[in-house]
Amino acid sequence: MMVDLHSHLLANVDDGSTSLEQSADVLALFLEHGVTDVVLTPHIRASQIARSAEQQIERRDQALAALRSAAPAGVQLHPGFEIMLDEPLPETAQGDRRFALAGSRYYLVEFPLAIVGELAGGVLQQLAQVGIIPLVAHPERYTQCSVEGVAGWRRAGTRVQVDATTLTRKTLRGRRARALVAAGVADVLAADNHGDRRTLRAAVEFLEARDGSTALSLLTGENPQAVLRDEAMGDVPPIRLRERWMERMRRWIDP
Repeated sequence: MMVDLHSHLLANVDDGSTSLEQSADVLALFLEHGVTDVVLTPHIRASQIARSAEQQIERRDQALAALRSAAPAGVQLHPGFEIMLDEPLPETAQGDRRFALAGSRYYLVEFPLAIVGELAGGVLQQLAQVGIIPLVAHPERYTQCSVEGVAGWRRAGTRVQVDATTLTRKTLRGRRARALVAAGVADVLAADNHGDRRTLRAAVEFLEARDGSTALSLLTGENPQAVLRDEAMGDVPPIRLRERWMERMRRWIDP
C-alpha cells in the first residue's frame, strides 16, 4: 500500500485539476499503480491565511467533499494544504491542524525559489519549536539545495518530500533529488500531481531497478502512513543508486 501526501486534484481550486472527471481519472490511475491514500494539498500562501483563513478552508473542504463523491472506490482522500511561506506562518494557523496534512502535526510547506538556505533553516526551526513538523516539498527545486543543508533542516525537526518523477530526470533538479535520496535525507516521495499522469510508479520502477527497495518501502509507504497516523517517521537508509551503463554513457556525453 502506498500513500501520496502531495497532490493538486481538487477541481478548479488552484493550478491543478480543472474538473471532477479529470481528478477521478487520475485517482483511478493512482489505484492501478498501488496508491490507496491521497492527501489533497491545494496551494495556499501564508499571507492568504492571514487575510482569509476560514474562506480558504471552506473552499478546500467543499471541493474535497465533491471529489469524494466522484472518486473511485478503494481510494481514501484526506485534507491538506501546500503552504507557500511567503511570510511567517500566522500564529493562529500554527495551532490549527486544518492547515496540516490529514489533521496531523505535519505541515507541507514550500518557499519562493530564490530562498536562501540559512533563512529557510531558521524559519523551519521556528515552526518545529512550536510543535509543528514541517514537511518541505520538493527541496530539489531550490538553487540552495544541498545534502548538507537539508541534513541540517532535518536535525532541526524538519522532514523532506522529494518529487517522484523528478527523481528520474536527467536535469540538475533530478541530480539534486537523487543525491538527497542516496544520502538518506529524503523522508517521503510524492507525485505532486496537477491533474496529469504523474504517479509514484516512476519512483517505484526507478528505485527497484537500482536495489533501492528498502528505502522505497519507507519513502512511499511506511513514512507517509506515519503522517496519516500522526506518528514519527522512520529513518530512510542511505542507498547507492547504481547507474545503468546507458545512463553512465549519457552523463559522459552530456555532463
